[in-house]
Amino acid sequence: MSQLRRCVLLPLLAALLFVTMLSFPVHALGETYNLSTSAARLQESNTARVLLILNVSNANTVANYAFTWTVKDPSGSVHQAANSTNAPHAASFVESVAYPGKFGSGASLAYTGVYAVWVNQTQPPLVGSTGVGTPVQFQVGLTDSLSYQRLLPVSIKAVYYLPGGNVTLKIAGSSGLVTGFPLNKTADATGLISYAWPIPVSLPVGDYTVTLTGTPVKTPPDLQSFSVMATNVTISSLTVSRSLLQTSQTEDFRFSASYPNGATVKTGSVNLRLVESDGSTSHYVAMTYSSGLNAFHGTFQIPLSSQVGPWVATVEVNSFDDGYGNKGPISSVLKPFTVSPAVLIVSVITNSNNYTIGGIVVIYTSVVTPGGYNFTSGTVTATTYRGSSQIGSPLPLFYDQSRGKWVGSYTVNATNPAGIWQIQVNATDIYGNMGQGSTSTLVDMPSGPQQSLTFSYLLVLVIALLGGLAVLVSWIVFGRRRVLRRVLKVDLEAIHAEAKKVENQDFFKKVQEQLKQQRNEKEGDTSGG
Repeated sequence: MSQLRRCVLLPLLAALLFVTMLSFPVHALGETYNLSTSAARLQESNTARVLLILNVSNANTVANYAFTWTVKDPSGSVHQAANSTNAPHAASFVESVAYPGKFGSGASLAYTGVYAVWVNQTQPPLVGSTGVGTPVQFQVGLTDSLSYQRLLPVSIKAVYYLPGGNVTLKIAGSSGLVTGFPLNKTADATGLISYAWPIPVSLPVGDYTVTLTGTPVKTPPDLQSFSVMATNVTISSLTVSRSLLQTSQTEDFRFSASYPNGATVKTGSVNLRLVESDGSTSHYVAMTYSSGLNAFHGTFQIPLSSQVGPWVATVEVNSFDDGYGNKGPISSVLKPFTVSPAVLIVSVITNSNNYTIGGIVVIYTSVVTPGGYNFTSGTVTATTYRGSSQIGSPLPLFYDQSRGKWVGSYTVNATNPAGIWQIQVNATDIYGNMGQGSTSTLVDMPSGPQQSLTFSYLLVLVIALLGGLAVLVSWIVFGRRRVLRRVLKVDLEAIHAEAKKVENQDFFKKVQEQLKQQRNEKEGDTSGG
């Protein structure tokens, strides 16, 4: 009997337990819920939707789950939707519902502000609070963003206005309405207002408010704030006029700048940094916009005292400012170039082209840098050569400010060789800049002393006196005319010969006339006796 009872009761108890489990589902231990939205923010719209998503983990796979979704819009209206997941299902599953589509005719995305979202579980029933997951929210606004850089367009959209109706749009900042506002726009056939406003490059940074008013009056009103920030400036590659130049020469720098919308930057300035080859010595070049070049432009003359080798020009990060606070570049722009020592241009002249003993050779030297200005500080020496032989010691020259030249002098002495002298001038400084130039001049030396004209006259006079004395002695000794004539003839011929030697015929004629006069006087005295 007892055995029969056991056979009847056990199947009955199993059936009762099965029915009980089906009628009263049991929760899985440790169910977790995660509520999220497909968008955190969007503009007012007649067509957009936001997907509300609930992730359920560690669920009872043989239980049916049902949920009620609730959305409260900025006007205070509450909208609900429901959905469910039936068993059997996985331990983890996802429930979702689209807003406003599944929430009835009154739901919309027509109000600016916060839309609050929460979920209640209706099956299986929960003990206590039925809310699952952490409530979330999303925002609806008038603009496509809450912050903008200058020059970017602000997209403004609003709905729920009277189709074809007039809507007034205002944008205001801390100092009042922005230039160009208010303005009137007309709603389209769906009641949508759409407008894109490009932010001026010079608009002060800060917070601004956009407001739309029209028919019907919306509650809450279409009102939203957004912020404006400075924009970035992009700098194209930096260019130089010479990749290799000498000290004293001028380097020319150029670059173009643009805004994110591609517009050319034509205002502002930047100090371009130049770093010498030692890696530490720096110079700065003011770069300003040139309308003629359609680029930012600056120049720098490399000092003679500069380091030679590789230099680097740099537009440093955010060192450029367009004058309105828009800065750039976001990364440094570099351009290398090389500096070499200056080859000085040396031009040499002298005060004459021909000199003799006692003559002063004045050397004038013009020393010009490759940059075109006078070389005024350094060492300039002149060395003179005849052939390959050096004459004297190198002559230091000094800079004459009034002449703009290096000057020095040398006196020719009797020991100097005659001929063509080559004068070579070298200019140097302590920084390795140097140059050389030369000129030539002629130096004559006399072979010996010459007889003077006075000496010639004295010689003729002595000869004449000797001749006269000879005539007088002949007359006294011989006393005869024939002898006198012969002697006179001989003496006159001798005097004439001597006179030719000294090449002074005028003086000789005077002496001859005096002798002739003396002879005539003697003949007169003889015939009178």
